[in-house]
Amino acid sequence: MGSYQEGTQAKHPRRIASNTLVLFVRILVITIINLYAVRLVLHGLGERDYGVFNAVVGVVMTCSCVFPVLAVSAQRFYSYAMGRNEWGRLRTIFSASINIIVVSLVAILVLLETIGLYFIYAKLQIPDGSMDEAVFIFHCALFVFAFSYVQIPYTAAIFAHEDMDVYAYVSCLDCVLKLVVALFVGNAVFGGLAFYGVGLAFVALCTWLCYVVVCRKYPECRYAWVKEPGIYKELLSFSGWTMYGAFAGIGLIQGNNILLNVFFGPKANAAFGVANNVFNAFTSLANSAVLPFRPRMIKSYSARDFRYLDLLFSANNKIVLYLLSSVAIPAVFEMDTIMEVWLGDVSGDMVVFSQLFIIYTVLLTLNSPITVLMQASGHIRNYHLVVETIMLLCLPATWMLFKMGAGAYMAFISMIGFCVVAHVVRIVCLRHDYVRFSCYSYFVSFLLSGGAVLALAVAVVWGIHASVSPGIWRLLVVLFVSPLLVFGLAYSIGINRAERAFVNALAMKILKRRR
Repeated sequence: MGSYQEGTQAKHPRRIASNTLVLFVRILVITIINLYAVRLVLHGLGERDYGVFNAVVGVVMTCSCVFPVLAVSAQRFYSYAMGRNEWGRLRTIFSASINIIVVSLVAILVLLETIGLYFIYAKLQIPDGSMDEAVFIFHCALFVFAFSYVQIPYTAAIFAHEDMDVYAYVSCLDCVLKLVVALFVGNAVFGGLAFYGVGLAFVALCTWLCYVVVCRKYPECRYAWVKEPGIYKELLSFSGWTMYGAFAGIGLIQGNNILLNVFFGPKANAAFGVANNVFNAFTSLANSAVLPFRPRMIKSYSARDFRYLDLLFSANNKIVLYLLSSVAIPAVFEMDTIMEVWLGDVSGDMVVFSQLFIIYTVLLTLNSPITVLMQASGHIRNYHLVVETIMLLCLPATWMLFKMGAGAYMAFISMIGFCVVAHVVRIVCLRHDYVRFSCYSYFVSFLLSGGAVLALAVAVVWGIHASVSPGIWRLLVVLFVSPLLVFGLAYSIGINRAERAFVNALAMKILKRRR
C-alpha cells in the first residue's frame, strides 16, 4: 500500500486545500438550501407546531451526543493505523465499530422509549390536542436517529481516506431530499407535523444506503465477526471519555432547549429552533475547516512527524478563526435584515438568539484543533473530564438564572462565559500533555494577532453599519467588505512570515494547475 510519505499519504498541502475547498462549497450549497427549507417548514407548520417539533426532537437529540463519540473514535483509529502503515487492521476497526454501534443503539432506543416518552408526557409544554402528533414525531425522530447512527463507520472511513468529495456529494443529496420534503409540508394530505416526521425518516434511510454503496470501494468496509477483545477495549476506552465531551456539547444545546420550553414555552423553542439552524450552519462551516486537517494531524502524530504536526496545528487554528469570522461579523451586524429576507416577520428572540449563538460558535470552534491534537495523543481522560465538566456547569447556572427571573437570552450569555473559561483550561491541558506546545507562542502568534485582526475588522464593519441606512444595500456592502477585510488583515498581520510564504506557494501551485 506504500508508506506514509508516499502516494495518498504524502505530505502535500494541495490535498488539504482541495478538501477544504470542497467542504466549503458543500457548506455554501447546504446552508442556502437549509435556510430556505427552514422558511418553508416554519411557514408550513406555523410557529406553534414548529416549536412542538423542536421541543420533541430535542429530547431525542439529547442522545445524539453518541454520534461524535464513535465517529471521532473510529476516525482516530483509522488514521492512526494508516500513519503506522497497519492497513490490515482497518477491517477489524470497521467491523468492531459496527458491533459497538448496534449494541449501543438498542440500549439507546430502550432508554428513549421509556424515560424519553415519560419526559414528553410529564414535563414538556405541549399545546392541547397536539400530544398524539408529538408522540408520533418522537417515534419518527427515533428512526432518523437510528439511520444516522449507523452511518458512522462509513463516514469515518471516508474521512480517514480524505475523500471529502464523496462526503460532500452524499450530504448534498441528503440536503436536497430534505428540501423536497419541506416543499410539501404546507400542502400535506395528512397533518403537516406527521408528514414532516415521516419524510425526514425516509431521507435518513436513503442517506444511509448511499453511504453503504459508496463505501464498498474501500476494502476494509466489509463486515467480519471480530472476536479480538483488545480492539473493543481500545475503542470503548477512547469512546468513553469522548462520550463525556460529546454529552457536554450536545447536552448543553438540547438541555438549554428543554429549559427554554419549561420556563418560556413553545414560542421560545421556535426562536431557539431558528437560531439552532444558524448554529448548525456555522458549525458545518467550522467543520469544513477542521475535517481536512484532522486525519493529517493524527497521521503525523502516529508517524512522529511533530514538525509537520505543529505546522498543521498553527495553520488550522488560523484558518478556523479567520474563515468563521469573515462570515460571523456581517451575520451578527446584519441579523435583522438577514432574518427579514430569510423568514419575513420574525420575533426579537429569533434575532438575539441567532446573534449570540454565532458568537458562541466562533469561540467554541477555537477548541477544535486543540481537541484533535489531544485525541491524536490519546491523552483524553483528564482533558475531557476537566473541560467538559466546566461546560456542563452551564446548565445549572442557566436554570438558576431563569429561576431568578433572567430573560431567555441569558442561556446564551451563560454558554459564552463558560466556553471562554473552558478554552483557557484546554490550553493548560494541551501544554501538560504535548510538551512541544508553547502557551506564549499560542497567545502571541494566534490569540493576540487574531484579536487585532478581528478588532480592526469589527471597527470598520461597525462604521459601515452605523453610517449606511438599514436594508438590502447595507447588507450587500457588509457581506462584500467583511470577508475581504478579514482575509486582507489576516494576510498582512494575522500570519507570520513562514505562513505567508506557505500561502503564496500554495496559491502559485493552484494557479499553475489551472493553467
